[in-house]
Amino acid sequence: MIGRFMHRVRRALPAIALAGLAVAAVAVPPARAATDTMASADHAAKALRDADQFALISDRGSAHACQAGFESLRHAALQGKASDQLTLGALYLHGRDCGSFHLARDDDKAVLYLAHAAIQGRLLAMPALAELEVRCGHALQANVWALAYLHYAVPAQQNTGYPASLLHRTLGMLSPAQGKQVLADANAFILRYNAGIEAGLHRQMLALARKPTACRLRLVDEHHRVHLPQPFSRFRIGPTQRALVLYLVAFGRDGHVHRLAPVFAVPRWRDARRLRTIPENRRVQPAPACGQALRWALLPVELDNQRYRITGRGGNAHAHGP
Repeated sequence: MIGRFMHRVRRALPAIALAGLAVAAVAVPPARAATDTMASADHAAKALRDADQFALISDRGSAHACQAGFESLRHAALQGKASDQLTLGALYLHGRDCGSFHLARDDDKAVLYLAHAAIQGRLLAMPALAELEVRCGHALQANVWALAYLHYAVPAQQNTGYPASLLHRTLGMLSPAQGKQVLADANAFILRYNAGIEAGLHRQMLALARKPTACRLRLVDEHHRVHLPQPFSRFRIGPTQRALVLYLVAFGRDGHVHRLAPVFAVPRWRDARRLRTIPENRRVQPAPACGQALRWALLPVELDNQRYRITGRGGNAHAHGP
């Protein structure tokens, strides 16, 4: 069983060169140019790329802009930039219709880019991959990605809500034989790719530390986990629903949200609309001296109704209801 899973991952990975590492949450400002003219041109080119990519992600804009956004994302992803691999894989996960530009849903390409992002430390690619494998009916692969996500991304005191419900659903897909093997398979995957994942996480921290203070994006309110029933009961979300949504957010110099679009939403796309007011109300520290008009971030929001909790018994992981 682990052989089939590892073969699927290995088949995806060699197609893209593993080079460089982009910052996970916030776009990196271009390097200081030798002259003010070159610096200004770099800022203008980056702003145009950001606008084109936002047009593609938000399904708003001309076909020319969306095509340009796709090409810039694809180029960066092929260069090994993990944050762009995460974004492009998410676009293939759902598909996009931007004017007359159509990006069809493609599960194979989604696995290709998301798997590269995951093994470079982009942890949000792991639940996206788990949900994709659930959709395809691949029980073993879904469980390995779900367990890897829990291993790296979920602190013991926060293992409720969406991560636990994901494991609950993926474990329910396993046959008795697979159930006996799945932890060994997940451990084998983690041992194989742990060094790259940990290195990617370390590089992300170093990259954030090197950011200029004036442009560093610091949330005023760090609360991204949304608990029901208050104050979001007006969304009429059922008692057993959980969600994880990744938004692309542009903050202005005043610290308020200027633009926003969902990159992916699991397990249901409609949750991106239901939870939209949460990232819309996020604030960051103002940066009037920052050379960038907009500071971009990938902002995850988790809907957690505290229904499920992960517990460990004899080295095994279980998902339990209330």
